[in-house]
Amino acid sequence: MAARLLAFGMGHPERGRFMAKAFTREYRFELSTVMLAVGILVTFIGSVGVFLPKLPDILLVFQPAIKGSGNWIYWYLVVGPILLISGGWWLYDSVRKTFELMHFLKIDSKAKFVKNLDDIEYLAWVLPRKYEELVIEKKKQFKM
Repeated sequence: MAARLLAFGMGHPERGRFMAKAFTREYRFELSTVMLAVGILVTFIGSVGVFLPKLPDILLVFQPAIKGSGNWIYWYLVVGPILLISGGWWLYDSVRKTFELMHFLKIDSKAKFVKNLDDIEYLAWVLPRKYEELVIEKKKQFKM
């Protein structure tokens, strides 16, 4: 039990009730969404700039970004898909872990909850602080 309390920072009075989480863990949904959006935009601008030498009227909005990039536009085709894939995967992983944790928190049986406690604590550690608080409330409900 002491190890579990230490894992959530409750054993250290100077840290308060919860351990400080890394910025990337606390804002993982926001960061992954921004990464995905920037990846889509950069990939689109790079593709248009490389593959369409004369822009149609509807895409003239992107001309300053394309012309301002010069020969760096080819790097957009390298960096854009990397941001797109990594941001998409990070967002998918975050949503999947959230659904998995919420599934575990719906368990009404204390025995099943304890059986899955390692997975639950890992998911609470990886996800933002509000999910850690939900796990602590569920533990209080089971008097753990």
